[in-house]
Parts: sequence; structure tokens; C-alpha cells
Amino acid sequence: MKLRKLLFGLLLIFAVSEAKGQSYVTYYKKGESLSQSKNWPEAIEYLKAALQGSGVDKKSIATRNGVAAYFPNRELGIIYFMQGKKEEAKQLLEKSYRDEPTDRALEFLQKLDPAWMSNHQLATIPQPKPLFEKEKLEKSAESVEGGGSLTFKIHVRNEGEGRFDNGKIRIAAATPVKGVEFEPLVAVGDVRGGGSRLVQITIRTNQLLTDGKASLILSLESESGTVWDELPIRFSTLSPPAPLIKLVGLYAGNDAKLVLEKGRRVKAVKLLLKNEGRGTLVKPRITLTLNEQPLAPSTNGLTTILAGETATIPCEFFIPSSFVAATATVEVTVQEGSGTYTFSERIAVPVQEPVTPLVHFDKTMTQWEGTREGFITRLSQPTLKYAVVNESDEPSKDLIVKVVQAPTNVGLLVPASKKVAPLESNKTVGDEAKLSVSPKLLKGTLAKFTLRLENLQGKLLDKMEVDVPVLVPSKPKASIPSAEESHNLIVKIGEFLENNFYFNLRSMGSADEDIETKSNFQKELVRLCFKKGDKVSIGNDIVPSELILAGKFPEAYEAESYLNNLFLWYDSYQVDFQSDDARFSPILFSEKGIPYVDVYVSKTFTGKSKSKDFLGVTVTQENLLQIKIVFDRYRQSNGKWDSRQLSVKGVEKVKIPTTIAVFPTAEEWEKKEANEKNELMSLSSTLNGLVENLKSKLPPTTKRLVGEHFMKKDGKSEEIYTYKIENELTTSLALKKIKWINAEEWDPLKAVPNEEFLMEGTYELGTAGLKLKINVRNFRTYESVAEAEAIINPDLLGIATK
Repeated sequence: MKLRKLLFGLLLIFAVSEAKGQSYVTYYKKGESLSQSKNWPEAIEYLKAALQGSGVDKKSIATRNGVAAYFPNRELGIIYFMQGKKEEAKQLLEKSYRDEPTDRALEFLQKLDPAWMSNHQLATIPQPKPLFEKEKLEKSAESVEGGGSLTFKIHVRNEGEGRFDNGKIRIAAATPVKGVEFEPLVAVGDVRGGGSRLVQITIRTNQLLTDGKASLILSLESESGTVWDELPIRFSTLSPPAPLIKLVGLYAGNDAKLVLEKGRRVKAVKLLLKNEGRGTLVKPRITLTLNEQPLAPSTNGLTTILAGETATIPCEFFIPSSFVAATATVEVTVQEGSGTYTFSERIAVPVQEPVTPLVHFDKTMTQWEGTREGFITRLSQPTLKYAVVNESDEPSKDLIVKVVQAPTNVGLLVPASKKVAPLESNKTVGDEAKLSVSPKLLKGTLAKFTLRLENLQGKLLDKMEVDVPVLVPSKPKASIPSAEESHNLIVKIGEFLENNFYFNLRSMGSADEDIETKSNFQKELVRLCFKKGDKVSIGNDIVPSELILAGKFPEAYEAESYLNNLFLWYDSYQVDFQSDDARFSPILFSEKGIPYVDVYVSKTFTGKSKSKDFLGVTVTQENLLQIKIVFDRYRQSNGKWDSRQLSVKGVEKVKIPTTIAVFPTAEEWEKKEANEKNELMSLSSTLNGLVENLKSKLPPTTKRLVGEHFMKKDGKSEEIYTYKIENELTTSLALKKIKWINAEEWDPLKAVPNEEFLMEGTYELGTAGLKLKINVRNFRTYESVAEAEAIINPDLLGIATK
């Protein structure tokens, strides 16, 4: 490594010092000194560096400081002798002795070969004999034009046995020729005995060349200056031809016809210039003007345009938006560097309005935020994010963005027009439009909007159609009644019928009461059992069935007619109800969502008629009645459902239905209630943990959560069993003094910050159970405030996993 660094340093010093004179003698002296001190590795490097400067041994050589001896071959040969490298040593010593015989070289030569005698041995030392192989001379052409070049390929052959070292070819003009340029010396290099080397010589010409002939002499010389061979070469010369520039045209990058658009910079424009003359255009200066405004074309280092060559010059053109003409004028000027040739031409380029808007919406950057799983819902705070891009190469003026919604959008309000500040060229700005949702009015399945980009004068620059699905969960007709609620309602209905309907109807037929008292019973029955304004139908069981079948009496009366006929047709009657054997249907719901229960009870009627239509006839009827009881269903403060305001909606005679056996008895209701309580306790335990988790994350001021019916993750389906979860979740929240508010009943304008929050519920049914996730948001910012989730056992919901 040390020797490598030394060699690198020597070569660097040699390269610098070569211009200062024969400092290689200094390397020789340093190497000689190191050799005498037997520091041979470094001595070798210095002596080799000296040989790079001059490889000829001499008794005296001129230096800056006078004359010095110079024997690098000899000293290097002696070092090789000392190292045992006899062949290398002998070659160097014989070379030194041939250059300049010395006793020191002879001494070591005889040590290598005791029989070596200088006069004899010198004759046997291999000698080189270099010469030109004239028959193999190659010319690139027989003539050359001014500004062109000509090459000669010459073979140098060594017919001797010795090595021809550091040969050179000297070039000289036989007669001076103006305009011809060449290097006076060309290196041949080393040629071994019997070998040859190809050398190329280049002759250059310039604009001063005239018509005629040129003759050069090539001399083959050794490093010491010995001339071994000579070769004359001749060629014809031609004066430089004149260029002739033609404007091929201006084209778009894809070679199509160039049409400029106002306000848009066209970078892919190329100017084509063809030299149709014989001469070369040297150092062309190309200038362009567009509507007399200078342009800066890119010549990409273009220094010449050769004869027959077509040059391509890239350009950039820009027409401002305020330009009104249909064409633009382009002037092209080409001038030779010396000023001897000039070309100029004007052309017209079509100008048009932009094919696409320069300032427009970037549709790839449009997105909706503040929606629930990509849907606008009653509790969404939808925000439409958009971007406006200016593709023009000039700043835009003030712009206006308007959001226009389709007439079918119900329950959505869009913001007023929004101003967009001037945009710099090739810049994009993002903005947003916040929509408002009216929960009570939201309808439809798809909301459509049009974004309009206009200038201040109302001119439409661009528009973009956007839409987003609307999801309004269908309002459940009713929550599924629990067994406890159903059982409690049956007890209430039984007491209601017994104390009101049965009691007053029986009392109206008592023979012991006067007409006024019976009338009071009738009024009380109407007041307690029939809702005011309702038309209640009662099956006709106070007329012989034969007359009803004959069509003389209707099958049913309105309640008022039924009761009045009892007064008119009977002084007294007896009514018995088998209330202990009554059967009750589950809580049912009408198409309008009104809850009701059907009661099946046997009734026996006996009375003697005073009606002229069947005077004196004793009527005895035994029928199964279906009494329809309607009521008001409400949620209590603890989250459980209860009923009130019971009333009879209708009474009709029916045959004993085959399904009556499936109506639970009181004992069966009690059993169902007990099972349900166990299930609800397990469900309540799960949901209590979820609510406790939410409560810990919510502000302590939280009082109300506004929620929608739970949705699947795809946001498109509802399941009946989630009502059961909602009921129990409402109860769990109520225990934490938090009230659930249905979204359709919520007024966001009256909402109280830090007391009311939006609640989203999603579920996913899997093999592990029902995964319920609750997310609570701030109703103003829509940011998530708290999240909680729970896994519910499907058995508690009466569902099967996949």
C-alpha cells in the first residue's frame, strides 16, 4: 500500500512538473541515491517514473541547473541484478549500453555472462527495424471540404528482432496549405520484433480552405530522433460550401399540426430547420418572437447544422387568456456565428379557446366525510371535500363555488356560495362544503348535487355531479314486547273487562234496577270501555240466530245501537262470561303500529224479548266472543314498556279457533316471564358493562344520547332482534341517568353541548356471537368522543350463528 501511494504521488508530481522542464532527472537522481542505500523498492518506483519522462540513457542531459548524467536503464538493471531478476536486468543493461556504453553497464553485463564482450555481443543484440507498410495506407476520402476532416490509417511494421520503443510519426506539410490543421506528432507506441501497429492520423480543415491539392510528409522516428522511414500523402481540397436554411415548420410534440390554446403553456413544440445547402452552418444563433415578444428556444448545445441535416429546436409558447386574435405570428431568425449567413421567416399559428377548462374541479380528489359508512343518515354531518385546480400558466381571478342540490333531496340544506381566492398557475386548492341535515325531514335513498365553478360575472367554468346514498332506517312498528310486559298487560285486561265491560253489561240487564240506573250503567260502560270518536262494532247475539240468517237483522251493530236495543227489547236479561277460561293473544300491532290484544271468552245471553219483531220470544245465545282491546304503550323511566288507556275496539262472534290452544295460560305466561328474566339478566349484564365503559369515557355532564336503530356494517339491513338489545340498552342507560332519544324526534337546534351526544350502533353476527359496537360523537364537530363494544351470546337473542 505504501509503494502504491508513492507511485501515485510520483505520477502526480511528474504530470505537474513535466511542464516545468526535465524534472525526470530529479527522479533519476533520487532513485540512484536510494539504490546506493539499498532501499530498492522505492528506488525502483523513482527510476520507473524517470523512464516515463525519458527512456534513453545519456552521459549528459541539459537541465535547469546545467548538465547531468542520466542512466535510468542501467541503474534499474543493476537493482534487478541484485534481486536475482537476471532476464529483466540483462534487457535493461543492454539497452543502456546501446544508448550510451559505460564501464559500469559492461561490468554487470559480464557478471551476468562472463563471455559477454561488447564488440562481439553488441552485434548479436536484437535490433529493431521499423517502417511504414505503404501498400496498406487507407484514406477516408480522396478530398476534403473546408470545415470537414480526413483520416489516414497507416500500419507500422517492425521487421527487426529488437523492440521498437516509444515510436513517433512526425507530420509536416510538403508545401504550406492554408486551412489544413493537424497534430505535428502522433505516438506509435512500442512495436515488438515481427509485429505491427495501426496508427490513425486525422487531418482537419476550416473555413479558410481553398480548392487545390495538399501534400504532407509522414516521418517514422525513434524516441532519440532517428528517422526510420518516410511516407508522402496527398489529397484534394475543396473550399467550404455555403449553407441554405429552410424552415420546415412548427409542430406539436406528436408531429401534429400546432394549435395554441389561450392561457395554456405549450411546452411540447418543436421548430424544424433543414440545411439544404452544401455548407455547414457553424454556431447558429436562433431567435424566435411570438407576437413580437421574444422567446428563448432551447438549442441543446447545437453548434453546427451540417449539409442535409434537419435540426430540432424545442420551444415553449404561451398565449394569454386576454388574446383576441385567431392566429399568432411567429418570426424565426437564424444567423451564423460569424455573421456571414442570415435567414428570417414569419409564419402564423392558429389560436383557439381551451378545449378543456383551465380552471376546473379535480374530480379525483372529491370525497365525502362526516357520513356513516358512506351513507347520509339523520345524525350525519356530511361534508363534501373538493379541489379546484388551475392548469393555466397565469394566475386565476376570483372564483365562486356553488352547491346546487336536486329537488328530490329532502331534509338536506346546502351552504351558500363560497369564494375561491385567486390561484397561482399550476396550483391546486382544496376546500369543503358542509351540509345540514334535518332529522325529521330526511327522506330518499340518494342525494344528488351539482358543484358549479363560476367567475364573478356568473359565467360557468366547470361543473361536477356528485351523489351520496341516503340511509333512513325504517321506523319499527313496535318493539318486541317482553313476556313480563305481556303478562302484566293480560292481568290489566282481565281486570278491565271484569270491572268495566262485564260488570256494566250485566248490570244493565238487572230486573231490580230502574231505567235511570240502568242508563247510568250504560253511560259508564261507554265512558270506560269505548274510546270517544271510535266506531266499535259488536256482534249481534241478542236476536234469534234464525232471524239473522234470514237477513232480517244484521250480524253486528255499532256499540251505541247494540246497547240501545238492549233497553228497547228487554226489560231484563242475564249475561254470563266464562272469564276464568278466557284466552289472550300475544301483543299484536296493526298496520299503523297500534298495539292490541285479542281476548277469547265464552258469553251466554238469556232474555225474553218485547220487540214486536220477535215478541215474547226467549232468546238464548251461547257464543265465543273475540274482544279486541287497544291501548297506549309507553316506556317508563327505567326503560321498560308498560300500557295504559285500555279500550274495546270491537266485539265479534267467532267459532272456536284451532289456534286457541297455543295461547298461553296465566301459568304459562309466568313461566315465560321467568325464563325471559334470566335471559335479560345475562343480556343486561353484558350491556351494563358496555354502558359502564361508555360512561367512563363521556363527560360527567352527559344526559342524553341521540341514536338510530342499529345497523349492520354494510349499513343496509335491520334485524328484529336488535330491538331487544335497544330496549335493554335503554334500560341500562337509564340506570346511569342517561336518556336515549330517537333520531327522528331530535331537534339539533335545541341540542345542549356537553349534555347531548350522537350515538351510532353497528353489529356483526359471527360464529363467536353478535359483536355490538357503540360510537359516541360530538353533535357539533362530529368527532368521536367514546367507543365501546361487547360480544352478545346469540342464544340470549333467539338467533343462530352461521
